[in-house]
Amino acid sequence: MNDLTNASPIGCELGTSSSKFCCEDTLVIFSSVVGDSLTEKMEESWRLMNRSKDSRWVRNLAIFDDSRNSWRYVGAMTRNSDRVNWFTDQGLIRDYDDAFLSTKAGIFLLALEMEKRERPIKQICIGFGITVRHGENVIENFFSFMKDKLIVRDGKKFLTIKAKNVALNEIKEIEVELVFSVMQYQAYGAYMALLFSKYNMNVYNTYIIDIGHGTWIKLPIIENEAEINLSDSFTAGVHTITKNISRVIFESSAQKFKIPEQRIMERLPSKDYKLEVPGIGVYDFTKYLQHESQMMAKSIIQQISNDISLLSQKGHTIDYYFIIGGGSHLLSDTIRTEIGKYFGWSEDVLSQKVIDPQTLGVDPRYINCVGLMLLARDQIAIELNKEVDAGFAIKNVIQDVMNA
Repeated sequence: MNDLTNASPIGCELGTSSSKFCCEDTLVIFSSVVGDSLTEKMEESWRLMNRSKDSRWVRNLAIFDDSRNSWRYVGAMTRNSDRVNWFTDQGLIRDYDDAFLSTKAGIFLLALEMEKRERPIKQICIGFGITVRHGENVIENFFSFMKDKLIVRDGKKFLTIKAKNVALNEIKEIEVELVFSVMQYQAYGAYMALLFSKYNMNVYNTYIIDIGHGTWIKLPIIENEAEINLSDSFTAGVHTITKNISRVIFESSAQKFKIPEQRIMERLPSKDYKLEVPGIGVYDFTKYLQHESQMMAKSIIQQISNDISLLSQKGHTIDYYFIIGGGSHLLSDTIRTEIGKYFGWSEDVLSQKVIDPQTLGVDPRYINCVGLMLLARDQIAIELNKEVDAGFAIKNVIQDVMNA
């Protein structure tokens, strides 16, 4: 048996828009995109012309691809790539090679951060999140793909990662032992976070609603297990809303100007719903945002109510509802209200039954990844025949967006 005393549990979630990795109190996030690198001469020219003060690894990262025998840019650094590849689509892994490079990137960035805190990562156990639509065969194939890339030495499996900070022209290489990987549905990570905190390791039936960039997921969890027959992911998310608003603005300008959906999306966190549109001036899309959000919320509620009816026929009830994901800030209030109307709950009951993610101290966008780390931590405790440490607190979030 492996000695897991010093093993580091890592949560890994390869999302449609961003990839997230978590270890202890640290979370790393970067865009789920990999791209071709510049030539050495072009990189040198780029460094001479680069005026950015953000020289962090997460912002300027390249990972060496052994299969191509070349560097590949990851996340924000792909802004300089001629060809880019978003390796997930509708929550599914479409390109194993680039998904593997992204996994390497996440582990490397975590290793850098933990080394700064004098808690080096040498041995890892991964809790890996998959969407409901992946199916066991797809993720098993990806795991097999990863295992084929590992170096076997003395019966142990090692992952070698060679990385470059293009802005600093600095290369680092690390090696970590991969002991095991456990897989679970992405939204189950949120349940694990609840189990370790609010639930105090007691089991409650929970309905997870995970609203992402390109998809939303429903995952009813009954007696600690996912109700697989009712679990599903749908091709609708924040992207659906911003796409429809972009179309409305395009039509309002007599089809002269199309506003990129990214520009609309950038306005959402700050609740600034006005855009300068050539030919028509300042365009306030508040009412369209409200309309699109209401329509999507109603569609989600219809799915939930159908599931509640089917569960009740089996003698099951839901103790708690949990709305998470990058789209929760747009839709959670509406969904929460509709759940209250469906059951006829008072505000006091509604506050108890629909859990506020902020009460757990974790942003709803990241909570799945944190829970997947807890899944790996729990498995380590089982292997060691010890009580699992149920505490967690995210103190460091490293992102590939530009520093303020």
